[in-house]
Formats: sequence, structure tokens, C-alpha cells
Amino acid sequence: MKLSMVLGVAAVVAWAGLWITSTGILIYSSDTGVLSTRDCRYLVGVTVQKRLEPLAQRCPVLRKVGR
Repeated sequence: MKLSMVLGVAAVVAWAGLWITSTGILIYSSDTGVLSTRDCRYLVGVTVQKRLEPLAQRCPVLRKVGR
């Protein structure tokens, strides 16, 4: 039980840190077929941010998505 509590607290702290720093975690990536771009979607807190990246570049697992 203690291990699950520690893991839960660690997950909340990690999520809060990513949300505060506007860093997103890649949850979806696909080829858009338009102008050789990829559709990269990042989870930030409780929202999903969409970014378009050149097809030659891969969507990074972590990305700054803030303004």
C-alpha cells in the first residue's frame, strides 16, 4: 500500500511540474499529408496541445508548448 501511495504522489508531482513549466508529453503523432508536416499532440495538464512539425523531424517525446 505504501508503494502505491508513493507512486501516486510521484505521478502527481511529475504532472504538476510538467503543467507549471508548460512541457507536454507526446500522446499522438501522424502524417498530415499537407506540406510534408506531422500532426503532434501533447498532453499538458488536462489539455491537449496540437503542433505541426516538418515531416523530416520527428515529434519529440517532451516539448515546450507554452507561449
